[in-house]
Amino acid sequence: MKIHLEWGKPFALRDAAAVNMIYDIDLSRIPKRSGVYAFGRTWGGEFEALYVGQATELRGRIKSQLNNLRLMQHLRNAKNGRRVVLAGELRTKPGQNLKSCLDLAERALIRHFLSEAHDLVNKQGTRLSRHEINSSGRYPKKYFPRQIHLDRP
Repeated sequence: MKIHLEWGKPFALRDAAAVNMIYDIDLSRIPKRSGVYAFGRTWGGEFEALYVGQATELRGRIKSQLNNLRLMQHLRNAKNGRRVVLAGELRTKPGQNLKSCLDLAERALIRHFLSEAHDLVNKQGTRLSRHEINSSGRYPKKYFPRQIHLDRP
């Protein structure tokens, strides 16, 4: 199955201590369509995903996530960088099941970011189960990556 996501530019999260929240965002800029989203941090030209989710209505779901205390604390406690959310609108083709496409896109993004060793948390606010294999020594660094992640069965 081919799934198409159309990503816009990152939306910056802003400090919302004045309204008793950790972060806030201009929700009018978030699309209302179905898709997947990623909360994360940017620095230089780099991006680290800290949470990936899916939504049948992106704006409403992202708004509700701003009240998710565990997620917002994880964002705040992450390494330095600008806190952002990216929204990818799902462009379904005739005959594609919306829920199946959202599930596949979310799962693919989670696996991708975990394989890149991003500090990703799942929906319950706990780290996703995975094995971590570290390599060191003089010669292995030429032939093997320093760190490999593998999802637990």
